[in-house]
Amino acid sequence: MSEKKKKADEPTYAAASAELEQILQDIESGEIDLDVLAEKVERAAALLALCRQKLAATETKVTKVTAELAAAMDDAPDDGASAEEAR
Repeated sequence: MSEKKKKADEPTYAAASAELEQILQDIESGEIDLDVLAEKVERAAALLALCRQKLAATETKVTKVTAELAAAMDDAPDDGASAEEAR
């Protein structure tokens, strides 16, 4: 299966989070069948891993973009007045 196809099959962070919340509610209700409970716990573990991966990837992207912005600001031509002098 291609990486693009696998990514298309993954739920979004919001969808995974909502599904996790529903699983938690189902478990907390106490009315879940034992056989179904095992399946729900396995699904929850997979969703948690997906959410953690998405969070880590987003953090990496945000860090990269902010570092690039900071570098661009440092490389910007100085108009002769620093931020301190402008005050």
